[in-house]
Amino acid sequence: MGWDIGLDNNSKLKSINRKLIICFTFIMIITIMSIRFFVNTSFISSFEKYVNDSNKAELQHLLDIDIKSIYINNNWDMDLIEKLGLDAIKKGIAIEVYNEDNEKIWSIFEDEKVLSDETLRDISENMQSIDKKWDNNFQEYKVSVKDSNNKEIGYSYIGHYESTYYMENDVELFEAVNKIIFIIGIISISSIIIISIIISKSISNPIGKVLKIAKTIADGNYKQEVIYKSDIKEIDGLIKSINKLSKDLNEQENLRRQLTGDIAHELRTPLTSVKGHLDVIISGIWEPTNERLISINEEVTRIANLVDELRKLARFDSGKNTLEKEEVKLENYIKNIAYNYEENAIKKNILIKYEIENIEATIDKEKFAQVIINILSNAIKYNNGNGEIIIKAFERDNMINISIQDEGIGIPGEELKNIFERFYRVDKSRNSDNRGLGVGLTISKSIVNAHDGDIKVFSEINKGSQFIITIPK
Repeated sequence: MGWDIGLDNNSKLKSINRKLIICFTFIMIITIMSIRFFVNTSFISSFEKYVNDSNKAELQHLLDIDIKSIYINNNWDMDLIEKLGLDAIKKGIAIEVYNEDNEKIWSIFEDEKVLSDETLRDISENMQSIDKKWDNNFQEYKVSVKDSNNKEIGYSYIGHYESTYYMENDVELFEAVNKIIFIIGIISISSIIIISIIISKSISNPIGKVLKIAKTIADGNYKQEVIYKSDIKEIDGLIKSINKLSKDLNEQENLRRQLTGDIAHELRTPLTSVKGHLDVIISGIWEPTNERLISINEEVTRIANLVDELRKLARFDSGKNTLEKEEVKLENYIKNIAYNYEENAIKKNILIKYEIENIEATIDKEKFAQVIINILSNAIKYNNGNGEIIIKAFERDNMINISIQDEGIGIPGEELKNIFERFYRVDKSRNSDNRGLGVGLTISKSIVNAHDGDIKVFSEINKGSQFIITIPK
């Protein structure tokens, strides 16, 4: 059942490429539709105003000028009346002319019935196709017709649709603008889809490559790198982080393999010596003299010390090593620890100097002593002699700083980042007299961290090293 659910959830996942395209396209469609709506609404409003003003201007011109000139020299100008009637109907305006006896002189509905019916029907159909609620009520105006003596000799009926109406050329313009807006919308959406595909691919392609390398790293192959250059800051940062992770994991893997051999060597050497001595004694070749038993005991003690180092490291890893803090005067505390190592320093003609301020620190005396001992003993051990070791303690920014600086052989720059790694030793020689598992500095760092502090190292080959311990006051 759980497997089915996982499969179902996985099937619902979408690629970043697809999601970006969908999101971009959806946003742009909404944006373009909104723009089209507002542009269309604004255009319709402006276009209606333009048509209304145009229609009113035509009507006003007809009322003020044209109708007054249809009766001249005591006669009706039939040619002018017909011309005005035909021009007016093309603009949606109907004209009928009557004399003073109410006799019809000319009517667009009778004299040009086909044209008037077709024109008014087309206007009505066009407007209802644009607006279903369009009202086709007809509005008429009665206008007096006078002669040159200002005597009323007849009248004229002028009519048009009461609601805003478009003529054929107006409808064509309206549809053309709508078509242009529609085409612009289609082009915009198509462009955005293409652009979103390009953008999404520029994001998804490097992420896909990073994902592939991450899966390879997860399978234990740490030598892979993402070979891809991105102009997106975050993507470039992700690629660099993955490549750094791959490099670090590869180094850690090599380090673990090396350390496994080192640990085996450190434990095998004394065990081989003990077994060799015991085999010879058991076979009767050697007598179990005090000297031989002492030699065996020294090797057993060495094994016990190595195991004790591992036990200490395991205790700090598990977090079970609680601190028993108390206030100590650093000057007396550090000098008492260092005095025990002055004999070893004198043998190498090394002078230990102190520059310790009169300050107190709250620490676990026993455990923190291991930190001082580990660093100081290394400063003496990895030293060619005829130099100085300077121990400083001072307060700065409400923090206590303890510095141990030597003039020893130094640590290679590429080794500094691994110096606090467990089982790591800068001197990898199997025959070195400086034996040990390489956990002293790892334990030291764990103790300092348990005190909410930090430890850093600065070193230069053949010039010496400086370890700086920082803990809260």
